[in-house]
Amino acid sequence: MTAYVIFDPGPRTDPEAMKQYSAKAFDTLVPYGGKVIVRTNNLEIRESNNGPGWRPTRLLIIEFPSMVAARAWYDSPEYQELLPIRLSAATENVVIVEGLPSQ
Repeated sequence: MTAYVIFDPGPRTDPEAMKQYSAKAFDTLVPYGGKVIVRTNNLEIRESNNGPGWRPTRLLIIEFPSMVAARAWYDSPEYQELLPIRLSAATENVVIVEGLPSQ
């Protein structure tokens, strides 16, 4: 089953560092079969039942062939080397979710 890594990017405290992160991070996806399927700030929130709750301003969704591949990418030495840059340069929420079985 496919899996998705969903980034809800928050405020960037160090845009220059995020440029360095982005320049390298996408290359780390390739060995794990990851591909970006959504990268946009063109969002239209239609419903939010939590008051001010979740209000994303940008989303990044990466598709992987499986949960194993998604976890392997996130835990890989290549990505773990870059992760501290992102963590120090921005406030983001990240989840890994399993997709539906193929029909």
